[in-house]
Amino acid sequence: MKSNNRLLALVLALLLGTSVMFSCASDTAEENSSGTNAAAGEAAADAAAEETVPEETEPELAMDDLADADFGGAEYIIAGLSNRTTNAVTSAELDGEVINDAQYNSARTVEDRFNAAISYVDLADADDTMATAVKNLVASGDDTYGVAFGVDTQQINLGTSGNYLNLKSVSQFNFDQPWWIDSTESISIGDKSYVASSYLSYYCLYYMRMFVINKDMAKNYGLEIPYDAVYEGNWYLDDLVEMCAAATSDKNGDGQMTADDQYGLSYEIFYTLQNSMGIDIIKKDADNMPYLAFDVDRATIYLEKMEPIVNNYGFYETGYGATMFSNGQSLFCYCNLREVCNVIRDSEINYGYLPAPKLDEHQEDYMTCATDVYWGIPVSSAGKADMIGTITEALSCQHFNYVRPAFYETTMKTKLAGDENDMKMLDLASERLKIDFGFAYQTAISAFANLDDLVRDNVTAGTVASTYQKNQKVLQKSLEKIIEKVEKLP
Repeated sequence: MKSNNRLLALVLALLLGTSVMFSCASDTAEENSSGTNAAAGEAAADAAAEETVPEETEPELAMDDLADADFGGAEYIIAGLSNRTTNAVTSAELDGEVINDAQYNSARTVEDRFNAAISYVDLADADDTMATAVKNLVASGDDTYGVAFGVDTQQINLGTSGNYLNLKSVSQFNFDQPWWIDSTESISIGDKSYVASSYLSYYCLYYMRMFVINKDMAKNYGLEIPYDAVYEGNWYLDDLVEMCAAATSDKNGDGQMTADDQYGLSYEIFYTLQNSMGIDIIKKDADNMPYLAFDVDRATIYLEKMEPIVNNYGFYETGYGATMFSNGQSLFCYCNLREVCNVIRDSEINYGYLPAPKLDEHQEDYMTCATDVYWGIPVSSAGKADMIGTITEALSCQHFNYVRPAFYETTMKTKLAGDENDMKMLDLASERLKIDFGFAYQTAISAFANLDDLVRDNVTAGTVASTYQKNQKVLQKSLEKIIEKVEKLP
């Protein structure tokens, strides 16, 4: 993959300079206004000063390396789910909404470039029915669709069951390009990858987990928002626990902590936080082959540090704790950016962002974990692989350049009014985005549910070693079966 520094530079350029997405002329407008009202005697000096100001240039955009092609008006149809991807992939018409229009313009650009017709169809309305629909179209030899989206675990099962092409065999895909999310590699096995996450949709960001913080509450409690600590690499789980403790309060004074009180953290699930602390069940070797690598000692430390939050300073709420946070009843909310889009941004809370902290000083870097809606190319469409590969690569590139910053602009900056620290937090988190192999394969690996979210499954620091020992053999055998299954696929 591209280096983090190079990609970060590109992202910052896009966020700060892409005129299609952002209004970057406010400073220039103020200067022009001042010049207009300046005294006549200052005009020459102003003009001389303006000559020293370098001309603004367009930011460098990511470029694909695709060969020229003319597909004669061929249809490239994306199959998706009405409950997940309808608005996240492409748009049929302009409506003035920045993400929609960025998607529309990107699609038309790719259509004109390759003489193809891009469209989207809701193939199903639920995860299970989508999986059934893909199986049926493959079984019938239906080559209507270029790519099919689906929920992560369902897509993994479809891929390992032979329904999708090996994406590593599609010559147009350059996985070193920045629009390919790292998880595409992390969920592959060896030299085979049957489903992917790219900026073909923006859901890789939509399901990114972060800590949202109530800035005003932090100020009221004399708590410093740890931006500097994050920059310095010193934002730890202990710091989060300390802040949560300071903000927890029995508001109604009845001596009991209930839904009427105030908490340090509102949450629903912690499996991505567990992975952000480097507590993976499965890792990869130099040949990209998965192996069991559960670190019991590290998991024990994690659980010891999480127990005060779960037992004293945290409030469990379906919906990722977004409602509690929006009501001003929690300092932090650990949630998807989806909850920011759909719930938190409509509240009166003055909020900001922080990445998942490090577990301790032994963790080298921050890690941001997410879930996703993967896509694959049905094997029944193999005869169109060149066209599908070309359009998918080109559209992913366009979306990286334009839809990605549009998502940040409308979802992240509208409420925050461009707070520089919070935008940097989003950049830092997205640059370290990953999806855990074990989570993606959870339905295919027996006994994994006992380990993918230790907190949810009531595993404690005192029982984690025995829990792993009890499940280790079954996990190993299940993993070996998955590897064997994939090795037999083309």
